[in-house]
Amino acid sequence: MKFFRNFIVGVFGITFAMNASAEIPPYVTIPPIVNGQVNPSYGGTGCPAGTARAAVSPDLKSFTMIFDEYVVEAQGSNSITRKNCQILVNFDFPQGWSYSLVRLDYRGFYSLSAGATAKQQSLYYFQGGLQQGRLYTQFTGPTQGDYTISDTLGINDVVWSPCGEKRALNINTSLLAQVGPNNPNGFSHLTTDSVDGTVQTTYALMWKKCGQ
Repeated sequence: MKFFRNFIVGVFGITFAMNASAEIPPYVTIPPIVNGQVNPSYGGTGCPAGTARAAVSPDLKSFTMIFDEYVVEAQGSNSITRKNCQILVNFDFPQGWSYSLVRLDYRGFYSLSAGATAKQQSLYYFQGGLQQGRLYTQFTGPTQGDYTISDTLGINDVVWSPCGEKRALNINTSLLAQVGPNNPNGFSHLTTDSVDGTVQTTYALMWKKCGQ
């Protein structure tokens, strides 16, 4: 199993991250409706309508997305399967605050024959922003087992939401299963799921006051 991280962060984001405080705003909510649409919203081949839901932690520092159908499988020579899920989250909080993702936790299962690979990727960014953060994991067969990816972003890898604006957080996740040529009995299976069979991904948030 190989792990790769590639973060693209501008100087503006790095500067704010270095001045971050441990404070949190007096209130944070995920409004159920934003601009007439359900919030958080999601869509993609890995999360059809009605197969995902969100929950906010009691300490207001994280939220969890739970999926029911996020699995990729490929079988036979030159086979490939890819699914994605685009998540859009709007937060309601007082003016004068900014936030960022600081940790991404994934759990799941992989099963691959020789000559097969599987990839998990997560890209996050704020609407209208140029900075992006990326998590990329690759599995190479033959291998099988459960996995846990707890990725804590370094202080210089944090992408902050713009101060004075409430930009939605975009999280674009994808899973890919692939079998190479001349491998008729090859297979690749990858899922991001919890013990009870649902797919669960936790995103932790860090807050700061603008101007600090």
